[in-house]
Amino acid sequence: MRKSHILISVALLLSAWSATAVIRTDAQQTIARICEAEPLSSSLVGVCALRMDGDTVAAVNIRRKLVPASNIKLLTTGLALNALGPDYRFETRLAYAGEIVDGCLRGDLYILGGGDPTTGSKVELAAPLSQLHAGWMQMLTDAGIRSIEGRVLGDPRFFSETTAQNLGWTYDDLGTNYGAGPLGLNFFENAQNFYLTPGPVGAPLNWRVQYPDTPWMQVAGHAVTGPARSSNTLYYVASPLAPVGEIAGSFPVDRRGYTLESANLFGAFTCAYYFYNYLRNNGLPVEGGYGDVSLQGEVRTDLAPGVLRPAAALRDSLVVLGATRSAALSEIVKETNCQSNNFYAETLLRMVALSQGLPTDQDGCQKAAETAMRALGLRTDNACRQVDGSGLSRKNYVSPGFYVRFLRKMATLPVWEAYFQSLPVPGGDGTLENRFRDAPQEFKDRIHMKSGSMNGVLCYSGYILSGDGDPAHTIAFSLLVNNCTASTYVLAPVLESIIAALAAENE
Repeated sequence: MRKSHILISVALLLSAWSATAVIRTDAQQTIARICEAEPLSSSLVGVCALRMDGDTVAAVNIRRKLVPASNIKLLTTGLALNALGPDYRFETRLAYAGEIVDGCLRGDLYILGGGDPTTGSKVELAAPLSQLHAGWMQMLTDAGIRSIEGRVLGDPRFFSETTAQNLGWTYDDLGTNYGAGPLGLNFFENAQNFYLTPGPVGAPLNWRVQYPDTPWMQVAGHAVTGPARSSNTLYYVASPLAPVGEIAGSFPVDRRGYTLESANLFGAFTCAYYFYNYLRNNGLPVEGGYGDVSLQGEVRTDLAPGVLRPAAALRDSLVVLGATRSAALSEIVKETNCQSNNFYAETLLRMVALSQGLPTDQDGCQKAAETAMRALGLRTDNACRQVDGSGLSRKNYVSPGFYVRFLRKMATLPVWEAYFQSLPVPGGDGTLENRFRDAPQEFKDRIHMKSGSMNGVLCYSGYILSGDGDPAHTIAFSLLVNNCTASTYVLAPVLESIIAALAAENE
């Protein structure tokens, strides 16, 4: 590579220039033409693409900080792998307070969460619930426990924050399954599914709880049946302050039944409820029922607000019976990036905070991300602000140049292989399944990237492998678009053409 090219690359990374007049690649010229036309001409666009050897392929607004949406998961998963290691596994422990007398536990049984986001999940990497419960019951059997005089309590105190959801998320996201925040003990990714069917136009919708069963919830059904071909505007609203919720909105009369995937704000309570029922159904009576430990450290056997409750036993004072472990972190990270799983991503950022001895609340996680970046030699000043793990917050701001620096840094770390393998490819399983639909397979196999989208935002960042197989020619790129009113259906092919232009530079 000529020395002048190296100097140009360095200058571009340190400047705020659009660089349209400096970079002479075909990709740069193609991108310039595309950005001059709608839907991008009235939008905010940032593009940065560098080969691993430092040669600049394209640069447009590389220092402009933009909302990255789920592209933030690239940072979250990379930091988590580096902090914990690909082989890290979450532990959930079974413990008790009290004493065992003649086979009876005279005290409470605690399910001590260790942050595992996969507990009770339906994904393949999670242990089936029946298998998990059988393992927990075996711990009781091994300890000689044949009955429980006290209660089964879900204990989420592994994380320190008093709310599972990020305060930077918008209100209309909080009732959705993708807006369900993690606790120290979770169940079914803290989601709640309802099944709804239309009635006559103007009449209330028919609805029922689909899964999980949550008999303590008082849900008001205020949704109505709309005219044929009208919009589906269903939504669910709930609060961690009380076991009440509301299904509202409209659903068209000419559509069949629909599963509304919502948030369950009492995941630890639900986990205890299901294990309590499993024990009873398998011949181990529990006299005291079930409950959880509030994030304030109180035992709750009901969820009514404003009730004085006894303090739970200190976690360190409990007698541990055993533990079950999650899948390896590398598998969880792959699920996070391929399926863009917000719940897993939020858990991972909390774990980064814990690894630094910081609180797992919003401020602690933000500080942990910044500290971890700096430890990698990546300055975040005027380039990156990360406030959550998933990208659901619009308070995240990252520049394309910072993304490329991060991606190139990850390629130098021992966790590189696990990180790279976690990224989806077009046409494969996950969020890129329908991208580059007509491209040949050999082209798709070269693209490893993460997507990110929300209203007005569409982003892609990742790697483009070189056609000659030389790792030094691999392109790290970031393409961020904000303030675009075009639909994803219109915008996505435009961005695909930009990525194709970048890929043509290292065929």
